Amino acid sequence: MRRIAGVTAAMTLAVTLPVSCGSEKGGKNSYPANFDKIGDVGRINWLSGRVAPDSLARFIIYGSLGQVKGARVDTLAIATNAAYEKLKGQDLDKFSATYDALVESLPLADKMKVYAMAGTEDPQGLGYRLGLEYINTIRNDHKKVADVSRELEAFRKACATDTATYRRFVIGFKTALENDHGKDLSEEIYNTFINLH
Repeated sequence: MRRIAGVTAAMTLAVTLPVSCGSEKGGKNSYPANFDKIGDVGRINWLSGRVAPDSLARFIIYGSLGQVKGARVDTLAIATNAAYEKLKGQDLDKFSATYDALVESLPLADKMKVYAMAGTEDPQGLGYRLGLEYINTIRNDHKKVADVSRELEAFRKACATDTATYRRFVIGFKTALENDHGKDLSEEIYNTFINLH
């Protein structure tokens, strides 16, 4: 019952279908032959006229994580800025809402990568922010202890030699656990992770 994995798979499918079905050259939804050479701005400009704003947001996030078959995003910040410059009105609102919701729903390891690639986070504050925000993910996705344990282990591996980010994450997470103790988180979650190290 890995809800996030299912959501990720569904969103990946949703972003690849509109742009890669009929991928033969000249097909209505195929990438142009030079798609890998036109840069992030060129890719976003080409896609923005062919896919819905929510699909464009998914393309940018998953493309930057290397999860879009046949396409990529080289620099998340450049691609995101290109979308913000290209889209207007309701399209921009839909893009922005989808982008933010998608980042929020990512597994910890991917969320850390996206925040780092976006370049808007203070590297020293990144771990704290992830730790503080993780409580909302547990709550919103109704995660059980086993789910949290698996995700924390994957996150620890993703941090690899960046032990400072992991330590800051733990501090932020434990702070959030203390602040939310006795509210709507289970005692099992609190008791299992309050002594995380």
